[in-house]
Amino acid sequence: MFVNACFIDQVLLTDNVERQKWYVHSKYKNSFNIQDERKQQLVVITTTNYPFMPNGIYLQSNDFSQLLSTIKIGEQIIWERKCLHFSTNHLLLTHGKSYSSTMEIMGEFSQNSQKRLFLYTNTLVKETGSQHSLAKFLEDENPFKEELYQLCSEDEIQQKSALDFLLGRGLGLTPSGDDMIVGHLAARLLLDKENSILNQLLLTELLSEQSVTTDISKHYLLCALSMRFSEPVIKLVDVLLTDSRQEQIESSVEAIIKVGHTSGVDLLAGFLTTIKFFSTK
Repeated sequence: MFVNACFIDQVLLTDNVERQKWYVHSKYKNSFNIQDERKQQLVVITTTNYPFMPNGIYLQSNDFSQLLSTIKIGEQIIWERKCLHFSTNHLLLTHGKSYSSTMEIMGEFSQNSQKRLFLYTNTLVKETGSQHSLAKFLEDENPFKEELYQLCSEDEIQQKSALDFLLGRGLGLTPSGDDMIVGHLAARLLLDKENSILNQLLLTELLSEQSVTTDISKHYLLCALSMRFSEPVIKLVDVLLTDSRQEQIESSVEAIIKVGHTSGVDLLAGFLTTIKFFSTK
């Protein structure tokens, strides 16, 4: 069977892939992941019902279901130019429309939008992975929040200590601590507060042979270090770079919350805590 991709992250089209071996890494109800043989890249394949993610390939639901039913974890895939050859199927990338997962900061953080953002998020009762509602997380002290403050520090020792605490901490495919770090990195980009020492510390931890987190979480953290994020995160940042209406901000926040069981709200916890920290300095 030949299947056509509908959308594909443009990063996956930049390399002139002559012939590479990939493998089915993991398989779920609505998505599956493939990984290159050197275990340096992860690609998510899912349906057009879901928002764009870094390294994403999107299919029509029927095509995805047929492909999912035939693959097995560990199955070898040959990626040759713009086609993925599975055991019994072929996924063509040629006609897929490209999208960008790169966050581009065009403008400055709107103070009015910041006020509207916290006016809304300070009322949200959705629980983070640390079992605090988002509103409580932002209001009260807790271990995760304290470590996010350490990430905001300029001190390398404090940054390293915070990474040691947060990386891999929590349950799920992307542990809560990792999602918070992704949110922290997105906030630093929005605020023009990137920190090269922190980025290098995190990169070193992720590339270690004894990485403490999951392959999937590692993928999204590496993408964040390269300024690449999911579509909902990019849209929220875009909204905050202009004097946006309250309903625009609320809609963007809700789109992030819908991601995963607690992944979206954990990301928001890291994002908002970082903004609050730097706005008081």
